[in-house]
Amino acid sequence: PEFRALWAGVERADSVVMNPHKWLGAQFDCTTHFLRNPDDLVRTLAIQPEYLKTHGADGIVNYSEWSVPLGRRFRALKLWFLIRAHGLEGLREMIRNHVTWAQDLAARLEATEGFEIVTPPMLSLFTFRHLAAADLEAHNQKLLNRINDDGRIYLTQTRIDGALVIRFQAGAFTATAEDVAMAYDVITELAEANV
Repeated sequence: PEFRALWAGVERADSVVMNPHKWLGAQFDCTTHFLRNPDDLVRTLAIQPEYLKTHGADGIVNYSEWSVPLGRRFRALKLWFLIRAHGLEGLREMIRNHVTWAQDLAARLEATEGFEIVTPPMLSLFTFRHLAAADLEAHNQKLLNRINDDGRIYLTQTRIDGALVIRFQAGAFTATAEDVAMAYDVITELAEANV
């Protein structure tokens, strides 16, 4: 509930699609979609050969018209088991932890000499760079490679306003506060060795 402000304006959307296999720990593949008007999707995806027509279907939802494949796995069961096993409050607590840990890590890096937070945490994702060299791009690419070659954590890069930056996200379903604290140790240790 405390992150609902990030959804401001969602009530004006025609559809919302999310992938629970990314952050909620559902097994791949599992996507949810919410539709203002499901008839729009049905009109888009419907195929009505004679053998698929549902006679007397008034008021009956024909879910075969809600996605492209007609023969598909029961993906919703994955999500049901996930919610049943962890509960909504358990999943909320995991997300809260990831957000808090990412914010804490960003604050620690920002307070560490030579580090710059380029984009502040948005939920559990932020970007940073190390400022200890004249050629920031080459230096940060080398630092990223050292971090990933080290094997204790894995990070990726992106570009913000054309500049190469390093991305951090606390998002692994089984991540712990200790894992994120270790990320700080790895990043700062290898940054120092990278100078």
